[in-house]
This record gives sequence, structure tokens and C-alpha cells, in this order.
Amino acid sequence: MSKENRYVVVWESYVYADNDYMARKKAHEVLDAIEDVRNVQNTNVKEIGEQPFATPSFRKLDDISKPRDKDEDKELPF
Repeated sequence: MSKENRYVVVWESYVYADNDYMARKKAHEVLDAIEDVRNVQNTNVKEIGEQPFATPSFRKLDDISKPRDKDEDKELPF
């Protein structure tokens, strides 16, 4: 095993979406892309909130879970 140091990286980014569901979807798509990078692991979404441009207001989303793929919700064969 190499002697690389382990670092915690925290950042903030903005996603633009039509609604809360699409904001969650886009946030988790970015998260998945980050996890695909070599030697990046244990990433997670800590908070999602709506903040209109140039305003101090912030509305925190209660549900920040990754939206499920509708194909996974198909009826079971039994």
C-alpha cells in the first residue's frame, strides 16, 4: 500500500433545476460522477437548499435522498 495521505474535501456548488426533485437528481448525478474518479470514495450529499440568485434567502430541502430510477420500481413477476 502506498504512503499517500488521506484528505477530506468539502465544497459547495450550485445546480439549476425546475423543481426540488430535479435538483436532488442533478446533485446526485454530480455525486456519482465524483465517485467514478479514481481514489475518491465515501462521498455524500450533506445538504440541498434553494437559494435564488442574488438573495440571502435559503430554503433547505427536507428530503435530500437520491431519487430512485423508475425502472427499479417495476412490478415483481410473482
